[in-house]
Amino acid sequence: MKKVLESTRDLGFFEQERCKLDSSLPKEAVVLVAMYSVFVFMLLGYLAKKMRLLGDRQGNILLGFLLNFALPSAIFTGAYHSSVSLELLGLFALALACNLVAGALAFVFVSKVLRFGFATALTIAFLVSLHNTLFLGVPIVQGTLGEQAAHKAIVLDQFCTGLPLAILTPLLLSLSSRVKFRLRAVWVRLFANPLFLSMLLAFVLKAMPFSIPELLLAPILSLAACATPVALFAIGVQLRFDFLRSQWVRVLIVLGFGMIATPMLYLGVLYAFGIAVQEEHQIVLLEVAMPPLISAVAVIARAGLDSKLAISCIVVGVPIAAFSAPLWLYISHL
Repeated sequence: MKKVLESTRDLGFFEQERCKLDSSLPKEAVVLVAMYSVFVFMLLGYLAKKMRLLGDRQGNILLGFLLNFALPSAIFTGAYHSSVSLELLGLFALALACNLVAGALAFVFVSKVLRFGFATALTIAFLVSLHNTLFLGVPIVQGTLGEQAAHKAIVLDQFCTGLPLAILTPLLLSLSSRVKFRLRAVWVRLFANPLFLSMLLAFVLKAMPFSIPELLLAPILSLAACATPVALFAIGVQLRFDFLRSQWVRVLIVLGFGMIATPMLYLGVLYAFGIAVQEEHQIVLLEVAMPPLISAVAVIARAGLDSKLAISCIVVGVPIAAFSAPLWLYISHL
C-alpha cells in the first residue's frame, strides 16, 4: 500500500517526464521539454474543437470538472505539501507588487503617450497585472524545477493571481460602469471560489497538531494529477486566431509589459539588493513571466471591454512562453 501511495503522489505528468531526463541537462533545455508536453495537450484540445469532437455541453462539463474538482485538488495538494517560509511569502509579495506596478505603467503609457481610450487602457492594465500562473506557469515550473517547486508555485498563484482577481474584478466592473464597487462583492467572490477555499482548508489542516494519513489523500492526489492535462486541453479548446490581424499592436504592448517588463522589474529588485538568485527566486521569475490569465477573458467580456484583445494576447503569449521561459532562466544565472 505504501508503494501505491508513493506512486499516486508522483502521478504529475511533467514530474514523471522530468525524472527521465539526464540530470546534467540544463534547466533551459528541460523547460523546452516541458513546453513540448504543454503544446501537445493544447493541440489536442484545439483539434477536438476543430473536428467537432466536443460540443458546448461537453466543454462546460470539462470546465466544471476542472474548476470544481481537479484544480481545487491540485491547489489543496500543493498547499498542504508545500513548505512556505516568511522569506518565500516576501517573494510572493514582491511578485504581486511587480505585477501591479507593471499594470499601472502600462495604463499610463497607453492612455497618456499613445492616447488610447479609457476602456482599452483599462483592458491592457488588467491583462498585464494578472498572469497565467496556474494553467501554464505551474506545469512549466514542475517540468523545470520539480514537484516541490510546483507546490510552491500553486501557493504563489493564489496569492498573486487568485486574490488579486477577486479584488480587481469588482473594481474593473465598477470602473466600466457596469456595477457599483462593493467590498462585500470581493468577499463573496473569494469565499465562493473553490480554488481559494481549497487553499484555505489546506493551510488550516496543515496547522493542526496531526497529519492526515496519506491513504485518505489518495483520491485527492488522483484528482490533482488530472488538473494539468485537463487544464491545458481546455486552453486548446478556447484558442481562436481570427482576432490577431487587427490587434497585433495592442497585443505586443500587453505582452511587452507583462512578459518582459514585469520579470525585468522583479530581477532588478533582486539585483539592486544584492540577492543571489536561488530556486525559489526562479519559481517566482517563471510565474511573473507568464502570459495573461485565461480567466481574464470572461471578466473583460462581462465588463464590456475588449475581449478580442484578451483572447489574442493568450493565443500569442502561450507560444512565446516556450522561448521566453528558458531565456529568463538563463538571464537569472548571469
